[in-house]
Amino acid sequence: MQNPHFLTVSSWEETRAELSFSPRIPTETAGHALESLSIFVRDHKNRDLSVDERSLEAHYGAFSVSQSRPGTREARRMVVDVPYGPGAMKALVRGHEARFYQLGPEVEPDDIDGRSPAVVVWCDDARFYFVASYTLQLDVLARIAHSLYG
Repeated sequence: MQNPHFLTVSSWEETRAELSFSPRIPTETAGHALESLSIFVRDHKNRDLSVDERSLEAHYGAFSVSQSRPGTREARRMVVDVPYGPGAMKALVRGHEARFYQLGPEVEPDDIDGRSPAVVVWCDDARFYFVASYTLQLDVLARIAHSLYG
């Protein structure tokens, strides 16, 4: 069943027509193939988002990469003020302010919260980037994040 909040596209080229920015494509994928590209096109109230408000999610099975262009102030706020797990570590991704979060410990199968994902978030001027995985370690995600710059 397709989620009405997302537009599924079949190629990176197709994303360019639906976004106000050219997405960055990771060159390091830790051996995982691209499984899907989805563009967030409707908000929680089912209102259409303008091209400027849209975000892109690329799913590679073991990890996901999200990209958006919320503006300089909002992109920085999303990195600095929004927690994506416990123990944020200040870092840089190609010279840009970032926060890294370690992969959480294994949990019991009946744990309703589940394992905390490893996360790398950073801002590059008006752009916000988010790389996450429930299975890959932080060092792998960091390599993936850096690879978005070619």
